[in-house]
Amino acid sequence: MLKPCASLILFLGIAWADDAAAQRPARTAPITPRAIALAPAKPGAAPLRVISPDFESTGSLDRKFMQVVAGGENKSPAIAWSPGPAGTQSYVLFAEGEGETRADPTVHWIVYDIPATATSLSQGVPTDADIANPAGAKNGLEDSVTGREDLSASPGYRGPNPPPGANHPYYFQVFALDKKLGLDPSEARRTPVIEAMKGHVLASGEIMVRYSSK
Repeated sequence: MLKPCASLILFLGIAWADDAAAQRPARTAPITPRAIALAPAKPGAAPLRVISPDFESTGSLDRKFMQVVAGGENKSPAIAWSPGPAGTQSYVLFAEGEGETRADPTVHWIVYDIPATATSLSQGVPTDADIANPAGAKNGLEDSVTGREDLSASPGYRGPNPPPGANHPYYFQVFALDKKLGLDPSEARRTPVIEAMKGHVLASGEIMVRYSSK
């Protein structure tokens, strides 16, 4: 039998947990899968191996890759991948984050029409629509409010800025395609890019990293 003091502590703990759960915003819609699930590779394809010299798989993302408002430098991390199979004409990279209250992933970065001869993106890729290195690659639009038009969306990488106390996963996904997408960068949002990729993904892979805000 619990002593009165212990019972009171247990009661307060349960009440605090219930109150915290009540204040936490609930998801208002089913969770939307990441790009890698919406544009699957052809059956039997060997996965691409995706790595980064800037973080380890399931490790922690350094603060410099966060938004400036979060105390970071808004630099994109370096990403590398194994070569795609025969017939690869281009690569696409998606960086998406998942939170506790979002139904859709947050799009932090889209790069498409990466030439088939490239197997990496260096740290700090400029945010211009047209990328000089590797030549021919283009920045799509990051989008912090996936599922509706984000008027503030712009080309290039936008680092995470999770709320205090969050421990969110971020997925860097790479796709080998049998064609170039040829989309106008001003229209290269998540949905149009994924729709253009469907049926053309020869192989794909991803790496996940976390960031814990204080």
